[in-house]
Amino acid sequence: MSDGATNRQLYSLTERDFQAPHYVDHDGRQHVRPADNIPLVVWPDGSWCHAANRFLREQFEKGLSRRNRGGSLAVAAAQITHLLRFCYRRRIDPSELSDNQFREFMAQLVLEMSSTRPGQRRRDANSNIAIGRKCLEFLSSVGRHADIPDLVSDEGQIRAIRRTHRVRPTGRSARVRSVDYWEHAAFPNADPLRKRLPISIGKIEDMRHAVARLSKTSHQRQRRHTILRLLEVTGARRGEIAEVTVEDVRKASDMEWPMLRLPTLKKRGGRAPYRWVPLSRHDATFIRQYADVHRRSVLRRRRPGKPDHGILLISGSDGEPLRANTITQEVRQLRIAAGITEKACAQMFRHRFITKLFVALLEQHNVENQDEFRRLLIDGEQMKQKVAEWTGHSRLESLDTYINLAFDEVCNFKRVYDLTSVSRAIDSFGGTIAAELDAVHAGEQPLLILRRLEAQLENLKADLERAKAVAPDVNLGGDRQAHIGNQAQH
Repeated sequence: MSDGATNRQLYSLTERDFQAPHYVDHDGRQHVRPADNIPLVVWPDGSWCHAANRFLREQFEKGLSRRNRGGSLAVAAAQITHLLRFCYRRRIDPSELSDNQFREFMAQLVLEMSSTRPGQRRRDANSNIAIGRKCLEFLSSVGRHADIPDLVSDEGQIRAIRRTHRVRPTGRSARVRSVDYWEHAAFPNADPLRKRLPISIGKIEDMRHAVARLSKTSHQRQRRHTILRLLEVTGARRGEIAEVTVEDVRKASDMEWPMLRLPTLKKRGGRAPYRWVPLSRHDATFIRQYADVHRRSVLRRRRPGKPDHGILLISGSDGEPLRANTITQEVRQLRIAAGITEKACAQMFRHRFITKLFVALLEQHNVENQDEFRRLLIDGEQMKQKVAEWTGHSRLESLDTYINLAFDEVCNFKRVYDLTSVSRAIDSFGGTIAAELDAVHAGEQPLLILRRLEAQLENLKADLERAKAVAPDVNLGGDRQAHIGNQAQH
């Protein structure tokens, strides 16, 4: 048994146009349905794994997402292949697995070391628990089909306990949601859940400045700027960013009030619904510029004569659509190039976007203190529902954390900024922009204009720093000040 046979990925995905049998009608005609991106699993020697593929078919029937190269189905496939490798090495069928062997399997998972981070475990405790639970779910399926009902049970061949967790939403009208899961004595103690805070505007700026240093071509440079802009202004997940189409960008930029259509991942079912996110006209134009200039140039050189697949973000080497994992790698490379030592990932842009939505809503309601905030939360379901329309959240209770972050940000902003000074600084900078536009139209040298704008931007930053003063009694006083606050934060 070679290392190559045991270490290679054990599943591949069905093709984009693949269809699976659905039902046979009364005339004997077979009907099919789309079944793209379904993982097909083999044993390490390449032979078909019937039990694993039957289990994944069951998961497919339940409606697990398969968007973005397999989605939740691919995650499930990757998790159970750890157990398949263990059974293959032991020359044992999964239906014959004992409780002692399952304990040994979990111990190996926990002790596995990283190949890229010397001295560190390959996975944290929560990841190992997730793998263990999915493997028990797989073994339970094996037991059902092998007529071994106690393969996994309290006192069964593998001694595990099935538990139910009830999630109680904060809203008065929301339903209690039940989540079933397996527990086993071999599972490690769970690590504390680490909530990622929103990325700061300072880190975003540092990453923007790193783009020029890191990029080798104009397409790569503009694509990275476009990725950062999409992450910041849409709050989309990385997989959703990867599926943005050129057509939707062009439609948005042609609207009087631009709205970008985004696929909504993390929904059950293979084909995700869509949502519409508002964009500023400037952002819509910026994103379209990448599509119409840099992207088009790459397709002309790398895919001559081939039809356009329509996906916005593409590889500069072959013109193929960018994968979600590549977006993760791009953000990681920018973080390193910017010298950012703290965590900075695509998901943190989403956290920032959601927090900013709640900041805007809280300012719109003129929330001034904790008591008003508590009263607002009594009817906060409508507010959360509005935010969920733009973020694609299925469960409103998962937005509660962002409400607290937003309130902290609003209160802190009122406390540390002299908003009158902020207003004057921003209005002044707006006048500067107008004057420089006149200079552009008059034919003045672009390099001189750019240098002046850079100097004025530094002056604006200095003005905002000077506006930081203790002002606990400042009242936002309406839409005008709320608008100024939003501008200053961006």
